[in-house]
Amino acid sequence: MAERNQIDDNVRLFWLLGNPTRFEILRRLAHEPMFLGQLSRELAAHQQAILRHLDELIEKGFLETYEDESIRGPPRKYYRLTKTVRLSVHITPTGVRVVRIVPGSRPPRTVKGLVQRHYPEIYQLVVAAQRLPGIPNELDRKRAAIDIIQRLQTKTKETQEIGKYLATVISALQNQYL
Repeated sequence: MAERNQIDDNVRLFWLLGNPTRFEILRRLAHEPMFLGQLSRELAAHQQAILRHLDELIEKGFLETYEDESIRGPPRKYYRLTKTVRLSVHITPTGVRVVRIVPGSRPPRTVKGLVQRHYPEIYQLVVAAQRLPGIPNELDRKRAAIDIIQRLQTKTKETQEIGKYLATVISALQNQYL
């Protein structure tokens, strides 16, 4: 009976991953969390269709959601991977064996995601930089670019100083306790 349940679980997993749209959603979310509109645009599919796949992946435990502020209106609902799964399929003349390894850790976060969550002021500057092409007046666009560059340079110096400070704290802890 337990073997039959394992076979059923494997069939469901292959069915889930065998859909090209769901597979592509997982592939893209492996790089960074995304919101529904982004996935819909990148996959050139209707949001309702993407949402059905997202719901299926959430139900099976592959994804989770969180809300994050949006510059363009209300907070956005982002989707991200919840686990790393490695599959190995062994097909031999004597049978088929599927090995599934599910480590307990969350997939690594992207730098963009870390900046977005932990350094919102810097992230806002990055978003402002991405909007520069939308400024119609060239002089205004250049002024805005100069302002963003200067502010990012200041933030870069600050984070470098923070890094140096943290390195001294780590060194002191290592010297004292290790």
